[in-house]
Amino acid sequence: MFGWALLLWVNPLLRLGYSKNLEIGDLFPLEGDLDGSHLTDRLAKKWRTTNRSKKHCLTSSVLITFAPEILACWLPRAFNIGFMMAQPYLIQTMLFYIINHNIIPVSHGYGLIGAYAAVFIGTAITNQIYMFLNYRAIVKLRGALVGIIYRDMLKTRAESKHASSALTLMSTDVDKICLSARSVIDIFPNIVQVGLAMWILGIQLGPVCVAPVIVAIVCAAGVGGLARMIPSRQRRWIVAIQKRVGITSNILGSMKGIKMSGMSSPVTTKIQDLRDFELSESRKFRKIQIWMISANIVPMLSMSAVTFTVYAIVAKVSGSGTLGISQAFTSLNLITLLAMPVSSFNSVAQCLSCLDRIQDFLLLKKWTDYRVNSETSSRITTNNNSEKYAIIIEEANFGWDENNEKANLKGINVKVPIGGLSLVVGPVASGKSTLLKSIIGETYIHSGTVSILGSAAVAYCDQDAWVLNQTIRANIVAFSEYSEGFYKTVVNACQLEEDFSHLPNGDLSMVGSQGISLSGGQKARVALARAIYSRKKIVVLDDTMKGLDADTSSRCFKALLGKGGLLRQNGTTVVMATHNGKTGTFTSLRDQDEYIRDLQESYKSSDRDKDESKDIQSSTIAISVVANPSEKKDNSEKGHLQSKELMGTADDKKVKTRGGMNSSLPYYVKSLMSNSFLIFCSLIIFQVACRVLQPLWLNYWTAANASNPNEDPGKWVGIYVLLSVMNLAGMIVQFSIFLLRIVPRSAKSLHWGILRIAMSAPMSYFVTTDVGEIVNRFSQDMTLVDFPLPVALMQFSEQLIMAVGQIIMTCVSSGYLAASIPVLALVLFYIQRFYLRTSRQLRLLDLEFKSPLYSFFISSFAGLTTIRAYGWSEKCYQEHLSRLNTSQRPFYLLYCVQRWLTLVLELTVAGLCVLLVGISVGIRDKVAPGLLGVALTSVSSFGQTMTMVIIFWTELETSLGAITRIREFIADTPQEKEGSNTLPPEWPPQGHISISGLSAKYGERTVLDGIDLEIKAGERVALCGRSGSGKSTLLALLLRLYDPASGTIEIDGIDTSTMRVNDVRESVVTLPQDPLLLAGTVRYNLDPASCASDEDMLAALEKTGLRELIKGKGGLDAELRTEWLSAGQKQLFCLARAMLRQSRILLLDEATSSLDQQTDELMQSLIRKEFVGWTMVVVAHRLKTIEDFDMVLVLQDGNVVEFDSPETLLERGGLFKTLWDLQES
Repeated sequence: MFGWALLLWVNPLLRLGYSKNLEIGDLFPLEGDLDGSHLTDRLAKKWRTTNRSKKHCLTSSVLITFAPEILACWLPRAFNIGFMMAQPYLIQTMLFYIINHNIIPVSHGYGLIGAYAAVFIGTAITNQIYMFLNYRAIVKLRGALVGIIYRDMLKTRAESKHASSALTLMSTDVDKICLSARSVIDIFPNIVQVGLAMWILGIQLGPVCVAPVIVAIVCAAGVGGLARMIPSRQRRWIVAIQKRVGITSNILGSMKGIKMSGMSSPVTTKIQDLRDFELSESRKFRKIQIWMISANIVPMLSMSAVTFTVYAIVAKVSGSGTLGISQAFTSLNLITLLAMPVSSFNSVAQCLSCLDRIQDFLLLKKWTDYRVNSETSSRITTNNNSEKYAIIIEEANFGWDENNEKANLKGINVKVPIGGLSLVVGPVASGKSTLLKSIIGETYIHSGTVSILGSAAVAYCDQDAWVLNQTIRANIVAFSEYSEGFYKTVVNACQLEEDFSHLPNGDLSMVGSQGISLSGGQKARVALARAIYSRKKIVVLDDTMKGLDADTSSRCFKALLGKGGLLRQNGTTVVMATHNGKTGTFTSLRDQDEYIRDLQESYKSSDRDKDESKDIQSSTIAISVVANPSEKKDNSEKGHLQSKELMGTADDKKVKTRGGMNSSLPYYVKSLMSNSFLIFCSLIIFQVACRVLQPLWLNYWTAANASNPNEDPGKWVGIYVLLSVMNLAGMIVQFSIFLLRIVPRSAKSLHWGILRIAMSAPMSYFVTTDVGEIVNRFSQDMTLVDFPLPVALMQFSEQLIMAVGQIIMTCVSSGYLAASIPVLALVLFYIQRFYLRTSRQLRLLDLEFKSPLYSFFISSFAGLTTIRAYGWSEKCYQEHLSRLNTSQRPFYLLYCVQRWLTLVLELTVAGLCVLLVGISVGIRDKVAPGLLGVALTSVSSFGQTMTMVIIFWTELETSLGAITRIREFIADTPQEKEGSNTLPPEWPPQGHISISGLSAKYGERTVLDGIDLEIKAGERVALCGRSGSGKSTLLALLLRLYDPASGTIEIDGIDTSTMRVNDVRESVVTLPQDPLLLAGTVRYNLDPASCASDEDMLAALEKTGLRELIKGKGGLDAELRTEWLSAGQKQLFCLARAMLRQSRILLLDEATSSLDQQTDELMQSLIRKEFVGWTMVVVAHRLKTIEDFDMVLVLQDGNVVEFDSPETLLERGGLFKTLWDLQES
């Protein structure tokens, strides 16, 4: 118990951190009551029974849930208050002893030394126990809130536009709650402390004791009034933050598409403009905060002035009572104890506001599974042949809105036989994806039923495959048990073994954030392999084969669905949407031993209400989905862009620097430097000087009263009040300059620094770095930079200078004590040296292990539909809890070592105070009572000031972690190699491309080997070959997504390696495989650089057939919602954007591979019409679309095997002819 109270158990950790770099395995494991699952269940249990219609219902749930922890804090706090209340009595007794030392035995003095030791040591230990329990309760609160937010997110509707704010709640808001919760727990003890201080002050000054209370009430009323103004101003700021972070996250997750499309510059400008707007929105909030902070500090600054002024006036008027030395300094100490709690009430409003935002999220409408999943349900019927159906949909209306009138699919009747393949076909925007989402329960059902045989969990592959930033093997196995034999069977069936051979670490290679290290086809097959490996009885595939070349697609299809195919062997029911009519025609599939016997294809877009299934006695049916222009697509269908860049492996680890926070404070201060900052520093010194001079002036005043009672009170009161007024005025000006001028400029600069670096990083960086980790720089770190960090620095600096001033005043008042200052300085130096090395490492570990927590949250939100379809919500929740518990370890231990430091410093102050009393007793006949009063008050206040120094240093140290990460991000993030050539206007004039000796490598593996190629201006060239042959790599080299190992690329005679990378990308028009849509308006998405007129934009939309759709949604200035558009319409939208660009070169990376036949024909027609005379380089899987091209380049294993016109290659025979025949068959 003694060791626990003195935190002796922390010493081994401090010694370990001092001697080596700490790793997560070096930290103590969490105790059982700190486990995330236990904490979340405690809060969730109370939340379920809470009346949610009441205001602040989550706050009440939190308080009731953690009432035992809060009450446990109050017991040591009660003893701590008792010890603090004894301090004024000791000052009074000590001064009385010195004044009357001639008649009081010296033994009384020795007793006072012991009393001071007992009181100050008791204060230190009880404060430590109280604060330790307080912070332990905060750690529990964090675990509960982070857990319940994630668990609730898993139940949120995927299309909810408010759900994306959950990450901000889990990071920013929970962090703010942790910073302010200490004051909330301390509310009742603070009230008790104020009441006791008033009572004792009344004994000293009589009725005048109400004066500081009136000041406190007025200030509290002011704080309350200001607090009511905070939510609206803070809400506007938070909305601006969420918009910026959301758009930034969207852009960082689409970096390959951004770079390929030449949009880096406009999106960088867009993000920085959002940052500027966000900072302007914060200005009103900052102004309120300035007055809030001032109102909280006013009691500390003005209570003594008001109290002594009233007392002096009453004494002068009544002619009785004189402010004496003992009375004055005892009262001054009491007023300090009375004022301290009042200053903490500001944090309560902030904590309440953050909890209310989390409450709003928890009250969002939740996803519910409307499907009947009981195997014994009467709805799973049999026909006359006793054939059961895996899925039955009866008279169902589905939609993406609760309003029945907005149903996207109406009157649906479908029966899916067990063990068969059912194809869903139809033109673009006809409702194929909506039907599949309805089968897995993700839409709203307005009428009818959906029945699933057996478990409702099905394997599901979305159009845009969802993967986690883990190894390929981990993504395939997912939450299933690993079986090597079956794993290899699945990998072979999905044609992945050859892809693994090309990867640096095979299937142990990391896929990168959003699968950025894989091509579109590879990512789709990884998701397909996961679906098969899960061994679910039902598999739902939403156009999973899109983007695959003919050879890979054919082999994959046969291995899974042909005779002896893996899915057929397992008796798996497959429902698959496809844009490719040939995939399911009778002719093309009949030869597979009649496994698929029939397919009904229908593209009757005019017959809206005839969606039905054709019940036939075969293993396959076709579901024809009728076109519905109003269909609302799933919100999760986001275009993620892939890359074949260098990738990390499962064993890759970032080398984190430890102890690097040493230079973070100077780095941050450098960002603040300006003339205004020098004025700010001067004002702090001026303000502190005013405060420390007040006790000295009080000494002269009381000394004058001793010889001439109440003579000339105006002079004494006037100067004392003047010092308070100057102190207050200096503080307000100081806050205003710092928070309204210096901090926004610094925040803008730091944001621009990381934004510039992030946007200039090469693609290889995004392959090996989790996007969630990068987003943290723009979310959590910028949040700290905007307010907590500057406020902590300002308050820490002020309190530190105040502590120095108090030590100086103590030494001036007691010259003998000055001899101890060098010893004190040496002790403090070694304490901070011993402490800081470990605390810095713990802070960096805290930040390091928050990133996986946040990244998994982002990935889980992106894959909500897939997670729920597989029935993996609980498993994902357990994985989240595991990451939460890992994150809690450094978070909790950082609090513990901070409490250790506080205890050591408070014991040091106790020693200093005992030394002062001992010296005073020893030379009692030489001590001036007034100066001793100044010294005792200063050293007592020094202890309280050091407590505030530690509190603000804790907040500063926590916030400085953001600067450490920003500094390391800017210093360590690699940058693209920039050329120096300035391109002429309207370049390139012709579009001639010359490639000479071009080679490229991924690690040690050569992926392109000595390519020589001449593409004449205006020539159309197609790139063909199997997946992994080097097609996309060649396109990436043309765009300088990375630099070649050797060789050159020239465009109109200029070597692209000598150009700035953005100039190259902005000078050509590129249409990637996956459509790139950004958060923002239709106008911004069509024309990010703001170069086109409204007429041109509307004309482009008209040509692509999207004008009426966009007009119905609000026109060009409407916020673009991805669910408005089907997959094909998204690509048409991107084509409209390309049509507005000016260039002579067009690059297409399988841009039409995922489109249905009608949309493909429209795009091909527009490309040939709108880009006449342009040089075109097209990566093509659909060979029929390039039969009129000028030349075809066929690649195999990075080498050119054929290069000629399509006609010549078809006549000659060879690889191109083989691919052509395979696709035609």
